[in-house]
Amino acid sequence: MVIALVCGVLTTRMIIGDAGVGSFALYTLLTTIPSLLTFTDLGSGAVLVNAVATSDDVRTDEKLRYQLTSVGRVLLMFAASAMAINTVLLATGAWEIVFGDAGGEPGASLAAFFCVTIFCLGIPLGIWARIMLGQRKNHIVILLQGLISPLTLAGVWLLLTFGGENLHSYAAIASFAASLIVSILGVLITARTTSPLIPEAARMVLRPRRFPGVRVMDVGWPMLAQMVTYPIAVGSQRYVIAQLGGPTDVAEYGVAGQVFFALNGLVMAGGLALWPHFVRMRHQGDLRRGPFLLSGLFAVAVALATVVVWLVGPWLFGFITQGELEVRPTTIFAFGLMIMLTAAVYPLGMFIMDKPGIRFQVIPTLSMAAVGVTLAFVLTPILGIAGPLLGVAFALLVCQLIPFSIYIVRHRARLTAEAAVSA
Repeated sequence: MVIALVCGVLTTRMIIGDAGVGSFALYTLLTTIPSLLTFTDLGSGAVLVNAVATSDDVRTDEKLRYQLTSVGRVLLMFAASAMAINTVLLATGAWEIVFGDAGGEPGASLAAFFCVTIFCLGIPLGIWARIMLGQRKNHIVILLQGLISPLTLAGVWLLLTFGGENLHSYAAIASFAASLIVSILGVLITARTTSPLIPEAARMVLRPRRFPGVRVMDVGWPMLAQMVTYPIAVGSQRYVIAQLGGPTDVAEYGVAGQVFFALNGLVMAGGLALWPHFVRMRHQGDLRRGPFLLSGLFAVAVALATVVVWLVGPWLFGFITQGELEVRPTTIFAFGLMIMLTAAVYPLGMFIMDKPGIRFQVIPTLSMAAVGVTLAFVLTPILGIAGPLLGVAFALLVCQLIPFSIYIVRHRARLTAEAAVSA
């Protein structure tokens, strides 16, 4: 994660220094697209995480193989739909409207089309991360995904060094290509460690009549609600700022985001690792305490990190932007508050990832997204960049942190080993 942060900082510095603030604004809008579309499996991947976590042998588990086949079909349908929308946006010129002032950069629409095309090619391969997570090998996922930033840095350097000014708008392609390379590596490693699970499922995917699917969306639809909320609430912030502000505001948000979204990635990695841990312990009857201490520790760690960023901010952001942009203290603390509350929510959400818990989370998470996006439009004209960040922070507190805490207290017996003991 440290390597990823350093490479991200150097990439930002390179783009702003060589291509300018406008090109970086477009770059940060393009690279946000995958975070808006994290629900490529429509939530059905949750079935795989729970099934792998409780399987006695993933190599020979026939039920798991059929579940993987069904999820694979969902991924292929999503990729085809996304590619169709991408083509329409290019043909109608709508990409330029989406990007606001940054859409005026030369080749912005075509750059977006190529980026999303590469993204769609990698969608079916993304299943490897769910399988690894279920196997409690999230460290492998983190290590492989840590390659994305160095590969992106190398790709951006090649484009800016040898491509000339004509390719400045296409710098984001390096990020999408790096993600595709990592997905290919991830699938190959996962296929080897679970063989013959993935090759057999791949042979079954395109033969639905001979190998009919199994039920995965009973968990998938509630999980989908969770997967779309945070990306929509947070990923849309750049686009709200792009519409109500300007390229400089988008660039300032993107520069601060290089640091805080790396911190958020660390929070997500630690939080997701708790999911199969809690599932397996509950399955074995060994889960005896709630997640509140972990929630507090996660939040305190982010608060301390925010103070450190504030202290070194003038030097750090001055280095990143080569003095071209100022990242204000209000932006730093608003970012820190949002990530701190995200960190507090994660252990609570992962603790209630059984089927009833997933279904319960639908209304709170959808409410969080609705409140966060609404407040972004209301507060951005008043508070600037800090507006959407504070809006999401408020939504996380009211719509998720408090309801999740109450739910865990009320259903403690079911969620811990008390249920196993009483049975």
